[in-house]
Formats: sequence, structure tokens, C-alpha cells
Amino acid sequence: MDECYIEVKAWTTKKIDSTKAKEIRDKNSVAGVVTTGGITKPAKEVFDEADIAYVEYFPEEELMQPEAEEKG
Repeated sequence: MDECYIEVKAWTTKKIDSTKAKEIRDKNSVAGVVTTGGITKPAKEVFDEADIAYVEYFPEEELMQPEAEEKG
């Protein structure tokens, strides 16, 4: 596996399904997924089998940083 990263999906109106989970898994470099929406049970199974951590319904406002903090 190359360098790992966390995939962030800011989808409030749809869930990560097993098709999208397999696409993420197949990148072979994703260590975790954070989404503002949900994750279906079959998608969670894909992530579990691939040892990919996940967080669903993460508050979108927690992903936003004021510009002053970013430049910090």
C-alpha cells in the first residue's frame, strides 16, 4: 500500500453504498472514510473486510475552518 489517506465525503443527501465503498476500497490507499451522510450496511461490510475505518453523519461544520486558522 502506498501512502494512506482519509477519504472525506460531504454528502448530506445520499449514503455511501457498497458500489462506492468498493471503489474506495479498490484505491488500496484509503485508511479511513469520513462522511457527513450515512453508510449502508453492505458498504460497512466492505469497509470492515478491507480494514477501513469509517465515521458517518460527521457534522459538516466540523470540516470547515475559518481562513485565519488555515493560514496559521
